[in-house]
Amino acid sequence: MTEGEKEKIKLRANYLNGLSLIFMGLGGLGPVYTAMQTLETRSLAIALFFLLAGGMSSWELHSIARKELNKLDTTNEDHPTA
Repeated sequence: MTEGEKEKIKLRANYLNGLSLIFMGLGGLGPVYTAMQTLETRSLAIALFFLLAGGMSSWELHSIARKELNKLDTTNEDHPTA
């Protein structure tokens, strides 16, 4: 694997990790913060749903990013340099 291919894997993983932060922040924490301003039961229930959905989406994107980075380890085992 060339250095360029390794960098592409790192960039892809970094991009996915950034998306996971956006999903958690905007999709999860944003609605909760807004609902806390009104303290209405319905708003809080919807916000908690979005927090759960945002958290799960964030975790899944982070897991995909980790799998991308694991490609670096598996390719190094296939072609040892020593």
